[in-house]
Amino acid sequence: MKTTISLSLLALSASVAACKPQPATQAPTEQAPTTVATTPTETEAAPPPANWPDEPFRATRPTAGQVAELKLPQVETFKLDNGLEVYLVRNDKLPTVLMNFEFDFGNVSDPKNQIGLHSICLDLLDEGTKNLDKVAWEEKLADHAATVSSFAGSDTAGLQVRSLKRELPAALDLLAEMLREPGLREADFERLKDRRKASIAQAKGSPGAIAGRVLGSLLWGADHPYGRIETEKTIDAIQLKDCSKVVAKLKPGGARLWVVGQITPEEIKQELASRMPEWKGKAPAKANVAAAKPRLGSVFFVHVKDAPQSSVYVGHAGPKRNAADYEATDLMAEILGGSFSSRINMNLREDKGYTYGGRAGFGYRRAGSTFAASSQVRTDATGPSLREIAKEIATMRTSDAQPDELFRVQEGALLALPAEFDTPTSTLFAFQQLKFHGLPLDWYDGYQKRLRAVDIAAVRKAAEKHLRAKDFVVLVVGDANKVLGDLDAIATEKLFGGGGVVVLDTDGQPAKRPTE
Repeated sequence: MKTTISLSLLALSASVAACKPQPATQAPTEQAPTTVATTPTETEAAPPPANWPDEPFRATRPTAGQVAELKLPQVETFKLDNGLEVYLVRNDKLPTVLMNFEFDFGNVSDPKNQIGLHSICLDLLDEGTKNLDKVAWEEKLADHAATVSSFAGSDTAGLQVRSLKRELPAALDLLAEMLREPGLREADFERLKDRRKASIAQAKGSPGAIAGRVLGSLLWGADHPYGRIETEKTIDAIQLKDCSKVVAKLKPGGARLWVVGQITPEEIKQELASRMPEWKGKAPAKANVAAAKPRLGSVFFVHVKDAPQSSVYVGHAGPKRNAADYEATDLMAEILGGSFSSRINMNLREDKGYTYGGRAGFGYRRAGSTFAASSQVRTDATGPSLREIAKEIATMRTSDAQPDELFRVQEGALLALPAEFDTPTSTLFAFQQLKFHGLPLDWYDGYQKRLRAVDIAAVRKAAEKHLRAKDFVVLVVGDANKVLGDLDAIATEKLFGGGGVVVLDTDGQPAKRPTE
C-alpha cells in the first residue's frame, strides 16, 4: 500500500513539474517548423481581400428582391366509371403517392342525440378488418410502410392512402379489404368511446379547453350543426350497429378523390378498377346548413374554481370564404389580431402585460365563418382585457389602417404564399380547400395581384362590413370569485348588449350563479 501511494505522489509531482513554465534562461528546444511562408504560384489562388467593419458598403442595408410570381402545378380532372371525381396533381420529385377520398357528410350529419357518431364510427373503420385485428392490421401497414386511414370532419368524411409508389398496390389492397370487410369489433368500439369520453372530461379541466367546447354553440346556436356540443351522454347513445350504416355511406358516386404524387391518370384508373370493381353506388349529397343563430346581447360565463387565468372571447358570424372582398378582409384581420405585431397582441401583451398573446381572425366553414378575438389573460385583467379588445375592434372600424401596417401584412402574405405549396401534401390540401369552399381551381392564379391591389380604403371597408359591434358574442371562462364583479360592471355598461351576465356549465347549459 505504501509503495503504491509513493509512486502516485511521484507521478503527480512529475505532472506538476511538467506544467510549470520553463525559465527564460533555458535554451529553446529545436523543432521543425510547422508552416512555411510561400508566395502564390500560378496554380494557387491568392486569398481574397479582407472585409472590415468600416467599409462603406456596410452602411447600407441590402434591399429585398422582387417577390416572384407563384407558379403552381396543374390539376388534372377526370371521372371514373363508378362516378368518382378525380383531381390529380403530378409530382415526380419523390416516388410517393397520396390519395384522399372525400365524401360530403361528417359531423354535420350527426343526429341531435348522437353527437360524435360519424367521427367515432370512421375512427373505428381503420382499426382493422374481419381477417386482421388491430395489431395484425398495423403490422400489415408497417410491412409496406403505408398508411390507410379513415376519419370524419365537420362537413366531410375521408379515406386516406399514403405510400411509396412501389407499395401502392399493396396499400390499395388493404383499403379495398377495409371497405369490403370492415372489422367493426365491439372491443375496439368500446375502447374508442371510452377514449372519447376521457377527452371530454379532460377538456372540462382548463379555461381554454372549456371555451373551445362552448364557443361554437354561442356563435352558431345550440341547435345548429356547427354549434352542437359532444357530451358523455351523446357518446353513450351511439351503438355499434350505427357504425355499419355510416360505413355503408362510403360510395364513389359524387365523391372526390384527390391524388398527388408519381402517378398518371391511367395508373389510377387501373389500380382502382382492378382492386375495387364492386365499389359502386352514390354517396350522400352535402348537407344544407342553415345560417348562424347566435346568442347575442349577453356576457356568457363559465366558472372554473381557482383558475389561474381567464379565457376571453369576443366574436360573431362572418362572411363566406368565397366573398369578393376576401383579400381585404384577411389583411384587415391580420392587422387587428392575426400576427405577433397585430394591434390586439401589441396592446394586451406588450403594452398592458395582461397576457402572453392575443389573437383575432376568421375561421371558415363550408356554410360561413366566425370572427373571434381571444386571449388567455391574467385573472385580475379579465375585465380590462375585454374592454381593450372591444376598443381595438371599434378603432379598426372607425379609423384607417396605417401604411406601414398594410405593407407589413401584404408583404407577409406574399412572401408566405409559396410555403402553402412547399410539399405535395400541402399542395393537395390547398386545392382541396378551394373546391370545398366553392372556388375555382385556378383561384390562386390572380391571388398575388389581388393582394397587391388591396389599399387602405379597402381594409377600412372590410372592417366596417365584417366587424359588427351589435352582433358581439362574449364568452369568459375563469374563477367567478375573482372576475364576476368586473363582468357585472361591463354588463351594466351594456358594452356588449343588455342581456347581463349568463352563467353556463361546461356543456354550455344554463347554470346557477356561483356563490362564495
